[in-house]
Order: sequence, then structure tokens, then C-alpha cells
Amino acid sequence: MGKVYFLFGVHNHQPTGNLPQVFEEACEKCYFPFLSLLERFPSIKFSIHNSGCLYDWLKENKKEYIEILKKLVERKQTEIISGAYYEPILPIISDEDKIAQIKFMNDFIKKEFKTEPYGFWLAERVWESYLAKILNECAIKYTFLDDAHFRYAGFREKEFFGFYTTEEELHPLYIFPISKTLRYKIPFSLPEEAIEILENFSQGDSDVLITLFDDGEKFGLWPHTYQWVYENKWLEKFLSLLEISTCIETITFKEAIEKFSSQGIIYLPTCSYEEMGEWVLQDSVFPLYQDLKNFLKESGRYQDFKDFLRGGIFRNFYRKYACLNYLHKRMLYLSKKIHKQCDFKKDKKIFINLWKGQVNCGYWHGVFGGFYLPHIRASLYEHLIKAEDLFGKKYLKRDLEIEEVDFNLDGKKEIFLKNKKLIACFSSKGSLLELSLRKPPFNLLNTITRQKESYHRKVKEKIEKKNKISTIHDIIAKKEENLEEFLIYDQYEKVSFLEHLLEKDINVSDFLKQRKIFNLNKDIYYLSSEREKNQIILNFTYKKDDLEFTKKIIFSLSQITVWYNFARREKLKLNYFGVEFNFSFLSLKDLVSEKDLNFQKPNESPFLDSFKIIDNYKKIILDFKFSKAKIFTTPIYTVTSSENGFEKNYQQISLLFLFNPEKDFFISFRISNETK
Repeated sequence: MGKVYFLFGVHNHQPTGNLPQVFEEACEKCYFPFLSLLERFPSIKFSIHNSGCLYDWLKENKKEYIEILKKLVERKQTEIISGAYYEPILPIISDEDKIAQIKFMNDFIKKEFKTEPYGFWLAERVWESYLAKILNECAIKYTFLDDAHFRYAGFREKEFFGFYTTEEELHPLYIFPISKTLRYKIPFSLPEEAIEILENFSQGDSDVLITLFDDGEKFGLWPHTYQWVYENKWLEKFLSLLEISTCIETITFKEAIEKFSSQGIIYLPTCSYEEMGEWVLQDSVFPLYQDLKNFLKESGRYQDFKDFLRGGIFRNFYRKYACLNYLHKRMLYLSKKIHKQCDFKKDKKIFINLWKGQVNCGYWHGVFGGFYLPHIRASLYEHLIKAEDLFGKKYLKRDLEIEEVDFNLDGKKEIFLKNKKLIACFSSKGSLLELSLRKPPFNLLNTITRQKESYHRKVKEKIEKKNKISTIHDIIAKKEENLEEFLIYDQYEKVSFLEHLLEKDINVSDFLKQRKIFNLNKDIYYLSSEREKNQIILNFTYKKDDLEFTKKIIFSLSQITVWYNFARREKLKLNYFGVEFNFSFLSLKDLVSEKDLNFQKPNESPFLDSFKIIDNYKKIILDFKFSKAKIFTTPIYTVTSSENGFEKNYQQISLLFLFNPEKDFFISFRISNETK
């Protein structure tokens, strides 16, 4: 009777910038218990991929984990799988960064574990055909993709066994299909059932090869899994049954390609796993996709046609979210400049910070918080700013710099203004898209625009929390009460230097809920720039109907000032003129103001001509001076999906200056890095 050769692999990852307590919990509940149990079963072979972000933290904080892993490699129980070091989505970074990050990981594995890596973990299994050549040229022989990739290519096998060969320009790569059956059953079924499923893969006298490669966090870190996997001894029982099975034998991927032959040539479409294709869909489109699935199920034909039903592709996250597109293109533009002038041996810190700014978690959103988590986005910007600062100190000598380039490919040039303290980017319409401090490296405009997500429909439904073991895709629970109150959607991108016409009776609740506001920035256009000795001046002009004004922005070494000068103001007789700022301070409770502005709830101030925002968390002060104005302030929250269910996330504070429409006016602010 033939054997079932079982390829058992896990992928562990925590992004750079994640909270220290998350790393600690992951080690305590997942990474250490898993490795310690496998150490007790030396006959059970498995493969493991840890992201470079996680390796960095482990080397600094949990060296004993590395030592256990070395021991398992030495006794040939474990195969170490490579990847791009800082776990980027491979197709969305430059080829130079792809190759450099893969080689960086390969070199780390060779040095640390004294073994040559041949396998590659592809982050989120985001596949595009040309990657075969990239991986092959980096000495990678095989990777692992979901069986969904094969089904989307039109292959209808009940279960995919073995491995296949793909190629790009005669650069071959083996692909192991990951079994969806095992992905959904391990560890979410009884150990005996999982073993029975494996044994039933047996095909008479022929040996078969079956692959499971999935998130290691499902073994202890996902909701309810620690109790199930370790306290209830699921993993120990499963490994014990594997050990005594006469039908199942564990094997590494390296051993598999030596023992088995390829199932033949195959070409797979651009895609990821099924759920990723759904998450990327626009809210307006998702209901149609869902209706089609339901129609097929009700007709009894779903199983016949489901393999031809696909959602979107990963790259369209950058169409779906403008702020995410800005971050992505900002990263690519910086990467292009660095690769043009830098050398890794001489500029290692520049490259490392660039790569840390490419960690995938902040570049998309699904069942996990993703880019909706402010600290994850902040970490990406932190490292991109560090990379740019190091690059500028070495290769750019001007104290004051202006650069005009359409880096985000919207057809119009953005304007970068830079000095020794700040990096600012203005759109062609005069809105401020980025305001980054070099020290501390922090983007004050790392903001979110509230928009409708497909899962918001479920927030409004009555859902009972599930306290049982489930796959991450089955966990749908309300984590907080009254989330419906925070389902507010913005009419415009929530950046800064935004001009509005406001109805006279507007209040802060209207501002929060996007009522009685008409945004003007779609019509403002960039006119000219001029450089003086210690400052750069941008002039934007608005001219429409009965309203005409010039917006003059003065960017100096120490402050930013904007003047509004009106040539025609007839339209303002019935409206307020408002200027909006959004700032992404990370800790709402650490914000204070000497004018007693309350940032923790919607607030209306009397007329002021100055105030300070003091951020005791990041040690930053924003010192505002302006023509007398009424001020609205409000925190901005989003409602997002996470592994624990639905929750609200604080994102930023919004400030609205309401000016007397009969006079010209100005707003000026300085940023300093010390608090009293």
C-alpha cells in the first residue's frame, strides 16, 4: 500500500512596528509552544518560514527560540524556508528590492542556520507569472500557492497532490499546491479526524504527496486557539497520531523534490487566495459578486461553477484607497531614487529602512486590521522617512528643496517641499498630502478617509459572538457596542489645507457627520512657485462663479503659513469659509491644549487667534497662530474588521477653522519637538 507523504509547513510573521506586547503574546502562546512540542517529536518533519521582521525581534528578545530552531535544523527535522526579508507583497515593490530582500534573507539563513534555502514563502500568496524568473535567479527552486490558484487556471482535480513546474523565459520554478481541505481542518477539527483525512488521501499502491503550509498563528494566537491547541492538547494528540501512523510519513520539501517528479508544466493566473480577491472589491461591486455566489448556491450549481468565480486582484487596493495609493507610490518613488544613487555595502541603513517601509501589513486590508491600524501605517512612514533622511544627508546638500513630480500617477504633478526638519507634499489642487517630521520620524498626515466597506452591512446585523474554535474567516462577532454610530463616510479625502463652503448654521456634529459642507479643492489648481532666500512660496488660485481667491503657501525653515486673499467673495455672504486640517496623532489621550480644547470628543471653541496642540506621546508641539476664527475639533474613528470581530479604531483628529468671510486671513503653524 502506498504512503501519504505529508508536507507540513508554517509561516510566522509579526510586522515591524507592531506593539511589543503582541510580539510577546505571539511567542508565549504560539511560536514557543509550537516549536517546543515539535522538539519532543523528532520523527515529525516540518518546514518553517519566519519573516525577517520576526527574526529581528527574536534575535533581540528571544534568542532561545533561534537556538531551538538551530537544533531542529541540525537534526534534519526542520527545513528553513526563505522569503523576502521584510515580508513585502512581492509584486508591489521594485524588482531591485525583490531581489535584494530575497538575497538578504537567503544570506541570513545560511549564516544563522548553516543551511541553504531552496523554498520561498510568498507573502499572502500574491502571485504573478513573472515572479518565476525573479525567484529562480535568486536560487529559489520552489514555492507554495493555494489550490485556488490552480482552480482559477481551470484545473478541476478534487484534490491537488505533488508539485508542478512553471517557468518564465525558461527560468523554472516548482509550485506545491496547498490543500484547502487541510487548511480549513487543521487545527479546526478533532485530531483523529485530521489524521483520517490525511490517510484517506492514500491512492492504492501509489505514494502521494500532500501539502499544508499556513499561518503559524492559527496554532495558538488566533481567537480561542491557545486553549484548543495546547491546553486541550490538540497539537500533541495530532503529532502523536502522526508518529504512529503506518500510512502517513512527514517529509520536507527539499526531500520531496528529490523523491518525486513534477506533475508537469502549469501556468497560473494573477491572483491570491479566494478571500483576498473578495476584500479588494469596491463596496459598490461586492454585493453583485455576493449575489452571484448566492444565485449559484440556490440553483444547486455552485460547486460546478465556483472555480470560475473570482474577485479582484491585489493591486486594485491602490485604486480602492487613495491614502494607500499615496503611501505605495511614495515608497516606490523613494526606492527608485535610492537604487539609482546608493550602494548596499556603503548605504546599508538606507536600504534596511526602505525595506522596513515595505512590510505588507500596512499596504492592504482584509479580515485583519491591516492599514486601518494607525501604528502599522506609522511604522511604514517612520522607516521611509528615516531612509529619505539618511539619503538626503548623504546625497542632497540643499537646506531648502522643491521637487515637482507626478509620482502617484494621477496625471498632475505633486509638489514636495523639504527642509532640515520637514517633508511636505502638496497636491496640484493645493491640499497637503504629507507633513513628515524628520525627528522624530513621523508623518502627521498619516490619515484615513472614512469609506464604506462591504462588511459594514454585517455591523448593522444582530450577531452573536462565537466562542468556539473557528477558522479566521468564520469569526464574525461584534467586539464593541454602538458601532453603528461610527459608520460615517467622507465626501472628500481627509488630508489638510482643505477649503470648504459651510452653511451658516453648521455645528461640530454636522462637521463630524459630513453635513452642510461643500469642498472646494477639486477646483483649486496650482499656478506658480517662487523661491526666496529662506523660503518657498506656492500660489494656488480658485476662480469659479462668484468666488475667487488666491491661496499663498509660504514654506520656510521653521514654519508653514497660508494666506487667503479674496478678489470676489459674493458667494460667502450666505456661507462660512472653512479650512480643515487632519492630524494623525497616535495617542488621543496624550493630546492636550493650553486653550482647553478637548480632542477626545467633538468640541466647538469660541473665537480664537492661537492655540497649541501638545502631543505628550510623540513629544511634538504644533503652535498655531491665525486670524480670529471659530474652531471645531473632533476625533475621527473607523469601524473595521479584525481577527476578533468588529471594532472602532481612532485614526486622527480633525480641525476646522471657520473664518469671517468679509476679510482676508491667514493660518500659520510651527512644529517643535519638545514638550514642557
